[in-house]
Amino acid sequence: MSSSAATQLSSFAHAEDRELLKTLYSTELFYLDACDVGFGVFANRAIARGETILFFTGPLIDFAETKRRGPKECMAIQVGPDRYLDTQPPGVFVNHSCDPNAGIRDDARLVALREIPRGQEIRFDYSTTMEEQSFTMRCLCGAAGCRQIVTDFSLLPGQVKARYMAQRIVMGFIHQRNRWRTLV
Repeated sequence: MSSSAATQLSSFAHAEDRELLKTLYSTELFYLDACDVGFGVFANRAIARGETILFFTGPLIDFAETKRRGPKECMAIQVGPDRYLDTQPPGVFVNHSCDPNAGIRDDARLVALREIPRGQEIRFDYSTTMEEQSFTMRCLCGAAGCRQIVTDFSLLPGQVKARYMAQRIVMGFIHQRNRWRTLV
């Protein structure tokens, strides 16, 4: 993560910093604002199912670098067995949900899984990007079927994995591993 992005992330709790982030990264499609878990991305207008919301961007780093930076400095998305996209704003502010209204396709493109009404927070399931046997997080999404913990894709219930695979919202390397396992 660039030092300016790290500085923004570590200081966004201040009202003036939140306003700056809103100004810098909001678009006609989405805006940044405070939410129940800190800061999030919200629909600025109705977003149609299948519509691309944003592209996650950032430098590619390896697993060792994610560990060196620690959880407060590295908001990475796993895109390969030892490759991570160290997400930059605005993507870094998209929060997790066990009942997501968005998902990642093509390893970087966030798409709406259903119509997202204006004002609704946009969230994806972080587990669709994880297969490292290292990171877990207590889940605070509040969804009716909340799993209480965010963990690797391989540890999700079978029906959840199957749904995500069918929706094509699993990272490419995870999809290949799981497709191979079903053929064997």
